[in-house]
Parts: sequence; structure tokens; C-alpha cells
Amino acid sequence: MDKMNGDYYNARKVMYSHRFLGYIISFAILVSLVVIRYGIIMLKSNHKGEAPAGDTRAAATERGAIVDRNGRLLAVETKLGIVSLQKSEISEKNPKTNANEIDMEICRDISEKLSPLLSMSSNEIVTIIRSTPTDHVTLKRNLDETVTNKIKAAKAGLLDESDYERITALYGDADAGRKAVESAERAAFANRRNLEHVRIDIVSGRVYPEKKLASQIIGMVGRDNDGKEGVEWAFESELKATFVESGKQLTLSIDVNIQHFLEQIAQEALVENKAHSVMLTAMDPHTGEILGSASLPDFDPNNYNAYPGATWRYQPALYTYEPGSVFKIFSVAALLDTGAITGNSTFVCTGHYTRVNPAITDITVHGAVNAERIIALSCNVGVSLASERIESRVFYDKIYSFGFGQRVGSGSPSESAGIFREDNSRRFKPTLAIGQGISVSMLQMLQAASAIANQGVLVQPKLALKLTAPDGTETPYPAEPSAPRRVMSEQTAASLLQYMRATAAIDGTGWRAAIGDIPMAVKTGTAQVAENGAYSETDFIASCMAIFPADDPKLILYVVIVKPQGESYLGGRIATIPIRKAAESLADYLKLHRGKNPVEMQSSTVYFEGEPPLPPLADVMPDYRGYSKLSLIPLFETDSGYIIRLEGNGHVKTQTPDPGAQLVHGDAITLYLE
Repeated sequence: MDKMNGDYYNARKVMYSHRFLGYIISFAILVSLVVIRYGIIMLKSNHKGEAPAGDTRAAATERGAIVDRNGRLLAVETKLGIVSLQKSEISEKNPKTNANEIDMEICRDISEKLSPLLSMSSNEIVTIIRSTPTDHVTLKRNLDETVTNKIKAAKAGLLDESDYERITALYGDADAGRKAVESAERAAFANRRNLEHVRIDIVSGRVYPEKKLASQIIGMVGRDNDGKEGVEWAFESELKATFVESGKQLTLSIDVNIQHFLEQIAQEALVENKAHSVMLTAMDPHTGEILGSASLPDFDPNNYNAYPGATWRYQPALYTYEPGSVFKIFSVAALLDTGAITGNSTFVCTGHYTRVNPAITDITVHGAVNAERIIALSCNVGVSLASERIESRVFYDKIYSFGFGQRVGSGSPSESAGIFREDNSRRFKPTLAIGQGISVSMLQMLQAASAIANQGVLVQPKLALKLTAPDGTETPYPAEPSAPRRVMSEQTAASLLQYMRATAAIDGTGWRAAIGDIPMAVKTGTAQVAENGAYSETDFIASCMAIFPADDPKLILYVVIVKPQGESYLGGRIATIPIRKAAESLADYLKLHRGKNPVEMQSSTVYFEGEPPLPPLADVMPDYRGYSKLSLIPLFETDSGYIIRLEGNGHVKTQTPDPGAQLVHGDAITLYLE
């Protein structure tokens, strides 16, 4: 035992003297390399990005960081470790075949020792070593300093600094702690065997400390440290370091906390609705700044190759779809602003618009509707009839002025212009009016909605705020922003906000999106997915747009749920829920004024404490006479299989069918309130 301890301490002395000598040699080599590099630069022509002759500045430059609007790091340059080995160093010649074969005993020993350090199973490491076709085997990349230090210590037969702290903390007695450390040191020294074959290389690399958060917006860099997707790619020339200067820092418009709220809510919607994907974005309508934008499924840019390539790109800018009934707010805005209709213009909805084939239909008969009721009830027939009063070219030009059919210019590299073309067919106006026959992106919809929230002035959405040079000089992005432009009158914008507030009332399609003490302007939508020239009978897109507070807009929220496969696919049922959750969270976080703005429930709504429980719908029609509008909410919260319509305000005076009548699945029930 004494001899073993003596060998251990002698070995440590030799090891430290060798290490000191190694430092001297390494330093000499480093100085030589710098001199050689400088000589090469002197001989080369002065290419862009290289130091000119006579330049003595150091070459330790870094790619610019990416931060959120509050300066929180989202992407940063760091030194990363690559762990590798040469198979030839752990192989021996097989006397029978005269071929080099891996010594599996050494291979397994190395794998077991590296397993806890690399957070990989030993079997996984063995598989990588054996399956790599080349002699050089890369075991793992992008290791942070903590991991590389642990591996370096293990190779040297030493404890890592964190090991000393961990072991000492286990013992209150100093002497016991010292002995435990010595015992661990001896074990580490013995454990170094075979790790001399392991190599650690340190390279510059990119780390994304928030992992998946806002990953599609940020993007990632490739192995050459050049931008590959997202703003990493879009701002490559600004972020990239040259030999003589570090890259600029990019400040995004998003707030990490808002981004977290939205991603959490979007994840819930994705799971609950068994959806293909979900997008949820919050934008300031006055500045166009995207405060948060969730897009799921997403990926971790620290390990992007582990995810499908389709998850890498920012879908709110790239993915296009038919918007469905949310688009009615822009159709009605165009009709009002051009004078084709007024707020008092009335149209009779019979449930079918038969002037095109196939006919445009509604799920129920709405009767006489004006612009407000078209929006509140999402009346397809009403808006189709209204579209007859405008010329195709005038309608097209007005919708185009809202930004449809054009790239937004948000700073995202993967923007789509969508599909928007005028044609002379009879279907052009009515189908466009209901949000069909046009392909849009989420950012285009937000841009158009900014005009409604901003008194008729359209504002360009943006993801980037500024670039900061290494010397601290700040340049706003874009350097020459597009000037806000008026696309509708103040009166038209105010009317649309009023109509959207009616949508959030109890008999509107968006009442589930309303929160209790802030007025909400809402529009819902449900659209069939158009694929290969036909509309799917099984795939839909549910969406909801909200502007709030409706009396003094501060935010626009917009959610799109793609191909939900849950209990419902209707925007009014499933897209309103994430909007309400997001509005609640952001109202508190942004400290919006609350408490004096009750949700609009129609002026004559009265609640009676003594009202009896609401009888459920079954095979026989209940008697709902005397019940208040507020108490009828449960009828809309469950899918009863009946079409329910409320007419008027106050309490139920009469009803169709009469109490006691037999009901058949799909029957229409109308409750008349006074």
C-alpha cells in the first residue's frame, strides 16, 4: 500500500513537471504560429475581412450576439469542445487476418469512463466508434467549458474543481473531508488509463442559452459558424466576425417573458387539439414590433440536426393558408372604405348564396344582417351579398393595399408573398370576401390588422430593432423603415373595432376569447385546407384575431391552429381559448389598465341570483323562458348537436321549438330575448 501511494505521489510530481514543460513548449509553438500567421497576412493581398499590412490588431474576434429587447442573451459566441479519438490508436493487428481490429476491451473501458461525462450511454459511444467508417471518430461536439474541463481532468488523472467542492461539502469534519479528497484523487489517477487516446479540440461555436425558445426566429449556424436559418442567416453579414473586428450585436423585438407565455399556451393548444402545428403571435400595432411569436413544433438550435428540417423555419412568415372568416374584417373594411356599403346597409341571409356554383352557405339562417352582424355572426351569405356592390378591380386594389400578395419585410429570411390574384370569374368577389381563394401568411394578417388598431394607418411588422457595433454605435433596423401609410379612414377603422367588439359579446362567435375586465375586439375563422386544387373534407385551419383593449388598442393577438384533430375544428370553439389565455397573461405582464372595463354582454343583460339551474338539452325541448342571456352560456360550451341561435337581448320571451317538442339531432333552436 505504501509503495502504491509512493508511486502515486511520485507520478504526480513527474506529471506536474511534465505539464510545466508542456506549457513552455506550447507557449513557444503558439508564438511561432502567430509570427507565421502574421507573415502570411503580410504576403497576401488585402482581401476583405483580412488584416491589412502593418495591422497589429489581435485576431480574437467573435460573431455578434443576439439579444431580446431587454438585452437577454439568445445567441452568443463561446468556446466549445469536440471530443474524438483515432481508431488506429485503440486497434491491434489480428494475427489470423493480418488486419487492424479495435481492441474492444479498451473501447469499452473508454466508453464507460466517458459515458457520465458526455451524458451518453457507453453502448452508444461504442456504437459510434465501431460504425464510423473513417479512422478519426468524433464522439460529441459543442461541449461547454464545464464538460471539457471534466474530461481534461479525467485524462490527467486529476479531480475537477467541482469534484473538490462536491466531496468537501459532504463532510462537516475537515479531516474526514481531506481524506475523502485524497481517496478520490487516487481513484481519479488510476482511472486515467486509456483516456490518453481521447482528444479534446476547442473551437469557436454558437450557444443558444434559451434552447428552443424563439428558435425559428433566431435560427442557427452551421459547423462553419455561418448563419443557416432565421436571423442568424438573414443578418449574416452584420453578425459575422472578420479577422480584424467582431460582428455586430442584433437586438430583436421579442421579449423573452412574452415569448415564454405564448410558447406555453401554444403547446397546450397543440396537445389539446391534436394539431399538426400552432402559431401564436403578439404585436404592438403602433410600432409593428413583434413582442412574441410562438411557432410549434420547434427545435433546439444547439442540436438542430436532431429535428426535422421543416421545424427550422419561421412559419408565421413562411407558411401560407386560406384565412377563412377572420378575413371578413378586411373585406368589410374594403367595402366600407370605398363607399360600396355603409354601416346601415342590410342584407338578408337565407343560409345559401346561390349565385355561384357550388353555393356559399352558412350553418344557420341569420336573417337581416348589417356590417356589424356580418362580423359578429361571421355571416358568409351576408358578406357575399355585400361584395356584389363593389367592382372587382376596386375590391382587389383595396385588399392589395392592406399588404396581401406582398412580402412583409419583417427581417425574417423566409417570407412568403402568398397568393393573391384578380380574376374575372363570378366567384372572385364572394369567395375572397369570405377568406377563400387567397393565400396569406400570419405576418400579413397582423400587418393588415394594424390598420384597424391604428386608426387606419398600416404599420410593417418587424422582428429586429437595432444593430450595435463593437464600438457601441447603434443603427436602428431597418435603417430606413417603411413609412406607416393610411389604408383606410379613421371612421372605417373605428367601425371595424366596434363590429369586432360585438363578436366578443355573448351571441358573437368570439365570446370565448373575452376576458372579464378589458374590452376585446375579436374575429374568429374556420377554413378548409386547400391542397392539390381541392378543399379537404377532414383538414381545417382554426384561427382567431384579437385587438385589445378595444377602446385603446395596445396589442394584436393572432392564433392559427393547423389541422386540429380533437373534439372540434371550429375557430370559435378552439382558437378563442389560447387567445383568452394569452390576453390574460399579457394584460398582467404589461400592466394594462384593468378592473373598470367589464366584458360587453349587451346593455340589457341582467343577472338574477335566484335564477334556477339551466335545464340541459336532450331529446325533448326544455322551457328556457325567463332565463337571462348570461345564464344561457352553458348551451354554447358543449357540443349538443343542435344549432342554437339567440335573437335580441335580456331574457328569453319565446322560443322555437316550443317547450316539450321532440328534438332531432341537427335541429335549429332559436331563443327570442327581450
